[in-house]
Amino acid sequence: MISKGLNRYYTLLIFFLIGSTSFGQNVPLGIFYQAVARDNNGKELVNKDIDVKFSIISGNPLGTVVYQELHSVVNTTKYGVFSLIIGHGTQTGGLYSDLSQIQWNQAFHYLKVEVKFDNDFINMGTMQFLAVPYALYAQKSLEPGPQGPKGDPGDPASDNQTLSFNGNNLSISNGNTVNLSTLNVPHQLTLIGDTLSILGGNKVALTNQIQDLQLDVNNLLKITKNPSATVIDLSKFNQSLSFNPSDNKLTISGGTSPVDLTSLKNDADSDPTNELQTLTYDKNTGDLSISSKNTVNLLTSIGFKAKKSISQTGLTQGSTYPFVNSDVEFNDGARYDSGTGSFTAPMSGIYTFCITYKADGPGSARVLNLLKNGIVYEILDPDITSGTELTKWVTMKLDQGNVVSMTINTGTSTYSGSGTFVGYKVN
Repeated sequence: MISKGLNRYYTLLIFFLIGSTSFGQNVPLGIFYQAVARDNNGKELVNKDIDVKFSIISGNPLGTVVYQELHSVVNTTKYGVFSLIIGHGTQTGGLYSDLSQIQWNQAFHYLKVEVKFDNDFINMGTMQFLAVPYALYAQKSLEPGPQGPKGDPGDPASDNQTLSFNGNNLSISNGNTVNLSTLNVPHQLTLIGDTLSILGGNKVALTNQIQDLQLDVNNLLKITKNPSATVIDLSKFNQSLSFNPSDNKLTISGGTSPVDLTSLKNDADSDPTNELQTLTYDKNTGDLSISSKNTVNLLTSIGFKAKKSISQTGLTQGSTYPFVNSDVEFNDGARYDSGTGSFTAPMSGIYTFCITYKADGPGSARVLNLLKNGIVYEILDPDITSGTELTKWVTMKLDQGNVVSMTINTGTSTYSGSGTFVGYKVN
């Protein structure tokens, strides 16, 4: 679940971990922590109440929580800053009940910070403690130990000792050596958005260093986050091209001499109007034409197949009806009308038609006709008896716009019958 706080705010943490030490009787226990809270636009959250939870983890960032505490109702300043002391909050978890019980010398330790703005805590990250917090462990050096053997009086100069460091080992003359290589952590800077971070250290906001350029409708270039910055007028760079066909010269506004393009002109008669061509397409014929040039026919395929699957009933005996095949399987060229059952030739040529018919229902003496432009072109069968099935092929020459259709005379039947109507252009 993503909390509402994550949608509304984030914090830019600039913190310093300072282990307090003292040369007095007691060492003040705590680690100073300071941060700046900002919203998702980088603006400080001023006078905002937040909750902060600290977890100290041993071994690795996902290791054991040895100490955890909560600071409730932490108020940010008018600059969005809030300051806390780790160790002075309310203990809420971990192996130890007090910061002083942490065994700093046993393992690396890490600090996990969580902040609650509204309803849920948001994990702000985990980073390793470096050398400074371990001053807390140094307070044990103030505790008196057992009295050692009394030394012999002698030359005070013999008590002088020298510290030396070779990059990894800290040594004292006539004493022991401590290996500090584990504290030699490489530093790495990263820049995310307007936040500069150092690995294992604090973060710095660079919001006033991130600038935005804006070019308005008047061609004025300005820096949006710096009202006092100089505005640059780029209008002089706003140029346009123009061409004069009378002298074939190309000119740019605000430029130098125009460019003569006469040498690029390849027109024997110098008349630009005869170079303009017009494309036309005749959907009836399928002809694509360009003015003053040839014509190309795009109707490479003209044909159709339609059928009447169910016979009409309740017709008047001895009457003639259009035989409409309304169920179209294909219609290349879109010249067959399924509503009227007619085919219109898109261009002149030779066409072939195939007609099948089945005399469904009772009644004989039916007459099936093929019509051209509404006139009977051929009687396909003059006396069709009930239950008869027939197939007829008819080839005819059609001019552009001729219409081919069929009719059925019911004879002694009240049924139309069923069948198919197929046609295509031969050449």
